Amino acid sequence: MEKPIITRAQAEAINSCKIDDEDKVEAIRHHINTWCAPPNRCLNELSLGELVEALYVGYEVEVEELEPQFEVGDWVINAYNNRIFQLEQSEVKDFFELLPTLKHIRHATESEIAGEEKSRTNKKLDEILLDLSEAERDMLYERFGWGDY
Repeated sequence: MEKPIITRAQAEAINSCKIDDEDKVEAIRHHINTWCAPPNRCLNELSLGELVEALYVGYEVEVEELEPQFEVGDWVINAYNNRIFQLEQSEVKDFFELLPTLKHIRHATESEIAGEEKSRTNKKLDEILLDLSEAERDMLYERFGWGDY
């Protein structure tokens, strides 16, 4: 039987439990019936078969990319506070110096980027509309044919 390949976080979660044979059965029962609490939440990503193999046969830890490749213009997300930002030239030097301590920084997904861009656009439009007088807003609504608002 081949050892399953698991992430470093999953290996740390398994090791932190200090599981003996009796605890293995309870861990499997727990995995079937509930979801793990935040410190061991990464174990939820394992199938039942993978968890059983990891507990009884052992496991190998997957080789992780040591440092994500970030470039100017990349959209990244701070998973700790869900802040999405685009790397600019002025941020890159500081960003790379802090990167080893910022394990929670990753590339943003397409949907996260689209959501952030929409949010920024809505914020800009709100600022513009709030800066207009009531008469200017009326003219804007008439111009776009929105009629009564």
